[in-house]
Amino acid sequence: AAVFTLAYKLQPAIIFIDEVDSFLGQRRTTDHEALTNMKTEFMALWDGFTTDQNARVMVLAATNRPSELDEAILRRLPQAFEIGIPDCRERAAILEVVLKGERVDEDIDFDHIASLCEGYTGSDLLELCKQAAYFPIRDLLKDENKGKSSAEPRPLSQMDLEKVLATSKKTGVAANEYTRLSLQSPGWLGQRDPGDYPVQVAISELSKLVVSQILNIQSDSQDP
Repeated sequence: AAVFTLAYKLQPAIIFIDEVDSFLGQRRTTDHEALTNMKTEFMALWDGFTTDQNARVMVLAATNRPSELDEAILRRLPQAFEIGIPDCRERAAILEVVLKGERVDEDIDFDHIASLCEGYTGSDLLELCKQAAYFPIRDLLKDENKGKSSAEPRPLSQMDLEKVLATSKKTGVAANEYTRLSLQSPGWLGQRDPGDYPVQVAISELSKLVVSQILNIQSDSQDP
């Protein structure tokens, strides 16, 4: 209830629910009564916003398992947008964002590293960088054990990333798997022809809407 109250006070606002299937998944007879009551209250508060013409609150949700969402939740989410696995160019951009501000070699070829990460998700790339960051620390500890003094670890190198890639496992969730599950699922997932609403157009429209909401929030916060 607190999140809806806060969003209403701060409106225009966006309520974003990540991994929504873990909270608002299909109801089962084995669910604890407290969880069932929580879902019911959440949906009741949600309905309050949809019926209030003056409310400027948007609810966005993300999931990797759309087929596991409760049908009542699906009815409250009129649009579905597929965010597929990043391509090579997008993977390179993600790597640059993750490592921005970190001590890295200037000669790291992000495009080359990205080409080796086929099928990696954003989370996979983040984990890749985390694992690679251990190598400079290990080298620092080895130097200290040998009596060598060093103020800080060496910069992250391309070789560090390639070492992790040699042993790491990617998520490898194919985009067509989402489409297959979408066609099998109830609610908005099962009733839409994939060709009726191009994904890129949908994402573009959603992005514009989100940016518009953010600009409205900033504008309102600057008003005296």
